[in-house]
Amino acid sequence: MIGPAVALATAAAALVVDHDTVGTLSRLCVHCADVVGATTVGIMLADASGQLEVMAASSHEAEELDLYELQAGQGPCIDAFHTGTSASCASAEQIIARWPVFGTGAADAGYQAVQACPLRWRGLTIGAINVFFASPGSLVDEERQIVQAFADIATVAVIQTTGPGAGDVAGILRSALAKRAIIEQAKGVLAAQAGLSIAAAFDHMLATANDSGTRLETLARQIIDAGIRHRWMPRRPGGLRTSDVPQPG
Repeated sequence: MIGPAVALATAAAALVVDHDTVGTLSRLCVHCADVVGATTVGIMLADASGQLEVMAASSHEAEELDLYELQAGQGPCIDAFHTGTSASCASAEQIIARWPVFGTGAADAGYQAVQACPLRWRGLTIGAINVFFASPGSLVDEERQIVQAFADIATVAVIQTTGPGAGDVAGILRSALAKRAIIEQAKGVLAAQAGLSIAAAFDHMLATANDSGTRLETLARQIIDAGIRHRWMPRRPGGLRTSDVPQPG
């Protein structure tokens, strides 16, 4: 477990080098979960119509939880986004009472507490971060400030990804969400090629990107390109090779 100062410094350091949005935000979610002892962390961004979409998560489990929240149409991340303020519950009972549809499913899955904070940029809320815990209890003020700090760094990571002279915020968010779609496609290709579950495929992609220093988006495009080549490659004795697809170690 790393300390908050190191985790935040690491996250901030990623912003001063050329980085890919999804990879940076995924690592930020992992670090946030580690620092505050959370089970899952996810980040949602708003599309051009103001609807939230999942952008990054600490694990496939975290991504599924955020997708469930969007499907339910209620939950902490949605509230934090629409109000521009944090939302929290210290027990499963509180979660169910505040968001009956989402809360029941979340509690049944073992989540006992939550803290959500908005992603804000110059008066505009562009998304939110969800932090879920397997044990009941409230975060202390310092821990809530740490979660908000991760949210603030995530905001900067999204806004500055297109570099100086970037266009409007809506265009930046649209571009960021399009990159997320590439990651999702690559997960499916890798899962099929390597015989992995979607969750294992995501974890493998993230670990490979971290270990090799490769952008997550770049790795995803490599996986997709390799999958296309194998799909259209003339069949040879012994079947198609999968050597071009990054495989689990």
